[in-house]
Amino acid sequence: MATADTVHDAHRTPFRAALALLLATLLPALPPAAAARHERHAPFGDRLTLHAAAHTARPAGAARPPRLRLARGGLEAYDPDTGARRWTYAREGHRPLQAARPARGEAVALWDDGLVTGTALHGRALSVWHRGVPGARDRAARGALHLLGTPPGAVAVVTPRLVTAYGPGDGDLRWHREAGPGCTFDPARTAHHAGLLLIARRCAPGTPWTSRIAAVSATAPFA
Repeated sequence: MATADTVHDAHRTPFRAALALLLATLLPALPPAAAARHERHAPFGDRLTLHAAAHTARPAGAARPPRLRLARGGLEAYDPDTGARRWTYAREGHRPLQAARPARGEAVALWDDGLVTGTALHGRALSVWHRGVPGARDRAARGALHLLGTPPGAVAVVTPRLVTAYGPGDGDLRWHREAGPGCTFDPARTAHHAGLLLIARRCAPGTPWTSRIAAVSATAPFA
């Protein structure tokens, strides 16, 4: 199941500043149920922050795609020219193991609890989708996240028993491929070649050597 949590950037005006001050004064007196609606707790512990640098005026075509940085407890996108942060995405109690940028303004990340997320900036709104990868909750590893195709058409996550591919923009399941009886994938032994992701596969003695490598693409697993 995917969810989308959106944060809008509002222009500050005297009226809105006064309203914010009034709400800050009244919220402690509200019943718990009413206060919860204003806090908008995210189901995955999400903390989405849109920074001022995300809306800095630039000439058309001059803005470069943001760079990604794995920060303490979260993921940051920052301006490659000034170093200013554009947005921050964090999940309470979890840390990202790996991140990649499939397109301008987008980022995907694999977290220590096996969750895969996709974060995107659309105008003045920041949104995120979530996917739980089967078998990755206790075995999430660095190097298990891969972008497939040029431009990326899928995001693949490799676990010992399964390779799963998702749409980079919406998190939709594209395909999955099991390691097979008596075999496991090795997430630490992968290579990209000619648009394919090659994955080492450990199998029982006597298995043909041709079965020791699996090949997958953005559209389907081949072998």
